[in-house]
Amino acid sequence: MILGLASRGMAEPASWISFQSRPDIHAPLFNVNINDESLVTPGYIFVAPYRTELPGPYIYTTDGDLVWSGSDGSTTEIFHDLHVCNYRGSDHLCFFQGTQIEGYARGRNMIINNDYQPTTVVQSGHGLTLSDMHELEVLDGERMLFTVYQPRPYDLSAYGIKTPNGWVMDGFFQEVDIKSGAVLFEWGSLDHVPLTETYVSLGINPVVGDGLSNSTAWDYFHINSVDKSSQGDYLVSARHTSCIYKISGKDGSVVWRLGGLNSTFNMASFNFSSQHDARFHEENDTHTVLSLFDNGSDNYRNTSLTSSGMIIAIDHLTNTATLVKRFEAPGQGLRSTSQGNTQLLSTGNTFIGWGSNPSFSEHTADGTPVYFATFNDDDSMNYRAFKYNWTATPSDPPALAAQAPSSNGATTFWVSWNGATDYSHWNFYGTTSASDEFALLATVGKQGFQTTYTSPNFHPLAFAESVAVDGSSMRNSSVTGSFP
Repeated sequence: MILGLASRGMAEPASWISFQSRPDIHAPLFNVNINDESLVTPGYIFVAPYRTELPGPYIYTTDGDLVWSGSDGSTTEIFHDLHVCNYRGSDHLCFFQGTQIEGYARGRNMIINNDYQPTTVVQSGHGLTLSDMHELEVLDGERMLFTVYQPRPYDLSAYGIKTPNGWVMDGFFQEVDIKSGAVLFEWGSLDHVPLTETYVSLGINPVVGDGLSNSTAWDYFHINSVDKSSQGDYLVSARHTSCIYKISGKDGSVVWRLGGLNSTFNMASFNFSSQHDARFHEENDTHTVLSLFDNGSDNYRNTSLTSSGMIIAIDHLTNTATLVKRFEAPGQGLRSTSQGNTQLLSTGNTFIGWGSNPSFSEHTADGTPVYFATFNDDDSMNYRAFKYNWTATPSDPPALAAQAPSSNGATTFWVSWNGATDYSHWNFYGTTSASDEFALLATVGKQGFQTTYTSPNFHPLAFAESVAVDGSSMRNSSVTGSFP
């Protein structure tokens, strides 16, 4: 049942939902426009919308039913990049949590286990500023890649800055041992990529910065993804140079550039700009296959009318890059001027997060959209969206609420278990006015995040029991009184 409505008025559709059993949850609602169940990959949807009622990491079914809300109630911090990661041999959830500062953030990289308890927090090393929101990837269950935005004094007299020192944002990434916190590899853009490669001029907007102070440093590079190949090299995406860089894992040198002002490769019949989420998929001495999300626009420079997910093949023998596949949003497409990602699924389908457009979609290998959904709140954004299988049993017990109009009437029960994936039904137990003994009132199948049951009788006390598919008891809620 919807308890919360968009503050802009009842005439608009609800933008978030709460529940009698969990009134503290304000989960964003989304509308599913396309859902071809015969072609959609099984799994849950993982998102972390912000500019919404309560920012947070959330898991949903493809039907739009909430599975888990990880919001802690804060309206000042943001969450990004919620996804399933393998940490020390088992599935965990990873996400960034922190404070947004224009186009970057300061915060921490969180890993929680499948009962939703914190496992570890990973932070930057070597005296750099706090970790940034743009990347969080766990490698081989033991190491983590993430980005850091580090302002540095820099001579910008060539760009008209006459103060003793201008300021430039250095786009860093670090590979860190999760357990010890030791920095295993570190790379900064200013050591390898000159300012002349940028497409963004000083002071064009607050995200880019004016270069006059450390808080307004010129973000000439804007690192927004890092990946690592099986050969030990790195793939870096920089939005403000519209370029993908292969970085040597030995000495940090730039091995090649794809796109930008100095592309190593001839890009046959395609382009991209302001891109996000570059990922290795295949690589050997002669060929590289990678994916990315092409924004195609940053509101100032436009190279495409619509954004898209891309798969690109590079032939190192001919120094040619070829567009293998382009995935567009259904209808007239979408143009996302920031954020976004492209996830290649094991089924051969591709899952797309549309970034500054609060939508996500799934496509078959030929590009056909078989799933498309959009958050009801048009103002909300979501940095990346993913699809995964996920199994979890929360450490917190189920939550039960009960209400009766009087001691002579019916009693309605609402029960939920935030984040649980493996129960199939509920057993409701209650006392009566004549007996303090708990008796089984009903068995009710799971109805989504919250299950409702109404007994024709008054029950002063009650609890609910979650039951697995095989009939075994899982967890009980606390005993709850029935209140008028």
